[in-house]
Amino acid sequence: MATTGLLENDISFVRAPPIALHARNVTISASKTNKVLVNSFSVDLPSGSVMAVMGGSGSGKTTLLNVLASKVSKGLQLDGEIHYALEDNSEHFNADTEASMAYLPQHDVLPARLTCRETLMIAADLKLKSSLEKKNEIVDQLLLELGLRDCANTLVGDARNRGLSGGEKRRLSVATQLVSNPSFMFLDEPTTGLDAYSAFLLVKSLKKLARDGQKSFIMSVHQPRSDIMFLLDSVCILSKGNVVYCGKTTEMIPYFDSLGYSVPHLVNPADYFVDLSSVDARTEYSKKKSQELVDQLVQQWDDRQSQMMRLVTFDTSRGIHPRNMAARVSFWKQVEVLTRRNIKLNSSDHFTLVATFTEPALVGAIMGWIFYKPNPNTQEGLRTLTSSLYATAVLQCYLYLLFDTYRLTEQDIILYDRERAEGIVSPASFMLARKLLLFWTDDIMMILIFVTISYFMIGLEVSAKKFFLHFSVVFLIQLSCSGLALFSVAISRDFAKASLVGNMSFTLLSLACGFFVNAKSMPVYVRWTKYIAFTWYGFGALVSNTYTDKLCHSSNKDQCEGNALIHSLGFWPHWRSLPFSILFCFALGNFGAALIMFYIKKVDIALQNEVKPSKTEDNDGLEGDRESSLDDTLQEIGVEKVEDLESKLSDFVPITVTLRNINLEVMASQLSKSPRHGWLQKKTKQILQDVNAVFKPGMINAIMGPSGSGKSSLLNLISGRSNSSLLVKFHSTGSILLNTNSISKEMFKSVCSYVSQDDDHLLASLTVRETFEFAAALRLHYMTSQQRRSKIDEILLALGLTHCENTVIGNEFVKGISGGEKRRVTIGVQLLNNSPILLLDEPTSGLDSFTSAAILEILENLCTEDGKTVIITIHQPRSELFQKFGHVLLLARSGRAAFNGTPNEMINYFANIGHVCPPYTNVADYFLDLISVNTQNEQNEMISRQRVESLLDNWRLKGNNIMEDPVLDLNEMSKGQFLGEYDVFIKKPCNAVLAYFVNLRRQYTTTRRNINSLMARVAQVPGSGIIFALYWAPIKHNFKSVGNRLGLAQQSTALYFIGMLANLACYPAERDYFYEEYNDNVHGIAPFFLAYMTLELPLTAFSSSIYAVFTVLVCGLPRTAGNFFATMYCAFVIIACGEALGIMTNTFFRRPGFVVNCISVILSIGTQLSGLMSLHMSRVLKGINYLNPLNYTSMILINYSFPSDMKLTCEDGGRKPDGSCQFSNGHDVLREYGLIKNTQKYLGIIICVMIIYRLLSYWVLKAKLEWIKW
Repeated sequence: MATTGLLENDISFVRAPPIALHARNVTISASKTNKVLVNSFSVDLPSGSVMAVMGGSGSGKTTLLNVLASKVSKGLQLDGEIHYALEDNSEHFNADTEASMAYLPQHDVLPARLTCRETLMIAADLKLKSSLEKKNEIVDQLLLELGLRDCANTLVGDARNRGLSGGEKRRLSVATQLVSNPSFMFLDEPTTGLDAYSAFLLVKSLKKLARDGQKSFIMSVHQPRSDIMFLLDSVCILSKGNVVYCGKTTEMIPYFDSLGYSVPHLVNPADYFVDLSSVDARTEYSKKKSQELVDQLVQQWDDRQSQMMRLVTFDTSRGIHPRNMAARVSFWKQVEVLTRRNIKLNSSDHFTLVATFTEPALVGAIMGWIFYKPNPNTQEGLRTLTSSLYATAVLQCYLYLLFDTYRLTEQDIILYDRERAEGIVSPASFMLARKLLLFWTDDIMMILIFVTISYFMIGLEVSAKKFFLHFSVVFLIQLSCSGLALFSVAISRDFAKASLVGNMSFTLLSLACGFFVNAKSMPVYVRWTKYIAFTWYGFGALVSNTYTDKLCHSSNKDQCEGNALIHSLGFWPHWRSLPFSILFCFALGNFGAALIMFYIKKVDIALQNEVKPSKTEDNDGLEGDRESSLDDTLQEIGVEKVEDLESKLSDFVPITVTLRNINLEVMASQLSKSPRHGWLQKKTKQILQDVNAVFKPGMINAIMGPSGSGKSSLLNLISGRSNSSLLVKFHSTGSILLNTNSISKEMFKSVCSYVSQDDDHLLASLTVRETFEFAAALRLHYMTSQQRRSKIDEILLALGLTHCENTVIGNEFVKGISGGEKRRVTIGVQLLNNSPILLLDEPTSGLDSFTSAAILEILENLCTEDGKTVIITIHQPRSELFQKFGHVLLLARSGRAAFNGTPNEMINYFANIGHVCPPYTNVADYFLDLISVNTQNEQNEMISRQRVESLLDNWRLKGNNIMEDPVLDLNEMSKGQFLGEYDVFIKKPCNAVLAYFVNLRRQYTTTRRNINSLMARVAQVPGSGIIFALYWAPIKHNFKSVGNRLGLAQQSTALYFIGMLANLACYPAERDYFYEEYNDNVHGIAPFFLAYMTLELPLTAFSSSIYAVFTVLVCGLPRTAGNFFATMYCAFVIIACGEALGIMTNTFFRRPGFVVNCISVILSIGTQLSGLMSLHMSRVLKGINYLNPLNYTSMILINYSFPSDMKLTCEDGGRKPDGSCQFSNGHDVLREYGLIKNTQKYLGIIICVMIIYRLLSYWVLKAKLEWIKW
């Protein structure tokens, strides 16, 4: 092995109490369905052991791990016994205070803006009571042992910021659990995302810790390499929850030998045994045969266990309850550490810091500009000033509510959930530490900036007392919104649901505050809501603070217009102390409610996806049945493999792909940490260096290498998918040859099909057959429908998807096909193109070894039968499949080639330079070990780095001579020559009209089946109308009704937000699917965009008509045909413009939370510019308003709400000194407020504005994909 002779590190953990596990007949079932997930599991595991739980996906590995770790979700029922016992040689340990467990979840949850070392130190501070020196020593040793020394000062990173690789993050997650020195540790898929060598080193480290520290490790694994398996002390193999084998590793091979199942030569035993215990559900025949075999294996193990297995008896008095997830440090220590981490996270997040102080300044300045110094001596000025008080009280706080909800769901709450599940933090310490940090920046500074700017620009009284009371009210409202954000996230960790809770709450708060609908005239059944709305107290306090004893024309204070206005709004003069006190109580109450909800609703990330309710009918193929070998399926369907490769390829034009001197570098621009060096800091990284390779047709060609070696980058480069963006620029050199002709990357892209690493773009609500039908209608448009059906049937058979062809794809919320089946669907869609070259990026990533083998066998069959040139990236191929590869390109981490040739040539080449693969070793794993650098300590790094450099130098000197071919030194093929030779293979876009109708039909199908999308389109708008009717109906014809009618017209601007939210529910999934089709040159932008509009606009028109029924007919606005259709028309335009803004922002950004925050600022400002809040805006703002649809719709609605023939009374106020009514009819209102407009002209303008919005959204999409390409 390449690891022989390497030095082992010494980790100086304090010895933890040695604990043994004893499980007896553990059966786990789903509570609601009684479906058995794990059946009759028994084991005796002494301390110092490493045990692996293996099996195909859906076999119950994670479920068993969770139950053994005392993580039993509410949806599970547990039978049997699980005991932990202190072993006899541990008398000096006090197990009740020292023994502990650790659990590594399947997904990494790490702070993105901390370095590797900082992350480990924070974990040590939260879990250990040792001295600082001891913590530093343990952290340094873990960094060395887990190969993280080189990246110790590298940021963890995330999708936005480059940082650690996936493998490095996985090892860091392991280190954060090991730092607590647990007696027992459970690891769910610890090797996921690691290359073969890193996975081996990780398990080797665990083995050393188990041996030296008497710790025990139980882990679930998908594809264990052979040398990993022999590091294990015990193995458990599961099949659909049944135990096929559970015992010592040394006894496993002899046990299966005794049953007649001997491991073939050079085959990984783990892969072989998982194959035996897997069920193939692709056909009835294969399912029956494989199920019979599994049933036989399960029964034989039951017999063996009952007859021969000696269950260890143990003293129950020594049974203990390990401190599973129990806090190690005090509450105040938790607060200190969490506050310190929060300071580091926030100070390194420059974007958020800038936004924290820029947003209130910008919003405050805009608000001050909109409401700039109105004249309070006019009705117009009074209305504007009162509106400004509402805006300052609510707008900034609403935006902060969305921002804080987004910030919580994006990272804060994920870290909290992981640490709460570990027991190292409490809800109280999390909330207190967070508020200690944000109190100064968010609650004090943000509000101070906003209030200071807006207060004086609006022209409020220059009085220190009134200013600070104004500040205090807005401060307390934002503090209450901060608690509301925590409460929303405590209810749901998903941003969409949490923001829905926040938005619904704020809708109530805005309606009940007394501004839009007078608090005194609210219907009695909703009038009580003002008392539970903190905005009512806040708005009332600001109104009283501003108008008390103001606008007096005599010494009698009771006759002051300010006091009369206060009374008309339902408040009282000098009403300051009481609302201030109640607001403070509301803030405390919201935080208290959030704290209680966090304690009640504990989320364990390890259990989130364990038991899900099925929303579709059960299908046997979805219950964990896995794929078996392709040979059995081919025999069943009557297809015989042809071994004569040359005769099979005689009907095809074989294409050999050659890469010559490929280099790739990336230049990334990011915000500089120091402005002295400029705002943008540019970093250049060499990804590929002088790569030469040959890939042959009719066989699978593999690109292998450790993590970070540039495998995916090479595939993306030659397929034309390494697109530069505004901040990331790619530069490449070298040439690509098809056979003996050099071609451009664009030419190569047109004759190849690319299968990405993820299947997220598949539409969850389509069935497998429908997915193929829609794809075939676009890709095989030149065929007849019968020919397309035949082609689809052929691919379904070849990929083994016939058994699930009528099952929906599904996602995390809707039960559908398995991960392996999704992978085959993605491959099948690309096979419809019939391209001669097929590129696949990690086609086996995340799949168990059995499913991976099935995928590769399918690809092999496609090669031999269709003569395709298949190129895949793979990080851990099975040994028997490695021998079947055509050509292998071996890359080192530096992006340099270490070998390219056939597997046999590879074995001979390395043997000739002194590296002979040992027997019973996976050849692929051995070669990956050879070119990997071990960074566990300086000596290991020096030895392994010298070996890697020697191998690279040797290939550069000798290997390139093998690659030399004078025939390849030709000029680049012209476009005409390329078309003449490869025209039959070039992917051509289909007719735009056809693409439009296919997109329309597909989007109709997905919308009809997706209840969330359908409800977003047809229910939200009528729902708003119903809520408005509850608060406004019936609108009277008195003085107070004037403000109510203005408020109802202003509330129509909320439809702007609803249009955006509807787009957020429907557009992203369709967008992702379209991006894949566009990259495949299937069709252009226009068909997709027009189909989306065709489906969206009629549903918008329908929901707008229902909205008009409630706001016009039920509320009691003038019940005329003109008003009804004008309201419906305006609602339609507002929603459509909101949709268009949603398209733009969802095209700019992929993250929904970020989209909502960005667009909410724009929409909020748009609502303030409607013309009903500020009645005397500057000319510049009026000019901006020409593109604001809300300005036109608000003017239309208010003019129809106050017709000239409408009579108004003034018994409830609004009398002039002479006793006459200030407003006697609708025309008087419009004239007094300056709102008389030509509605016919405005009705024509708004349709033009809507068209402009749609064109802008189309151009943004076009710019992203064709022009700027960000």
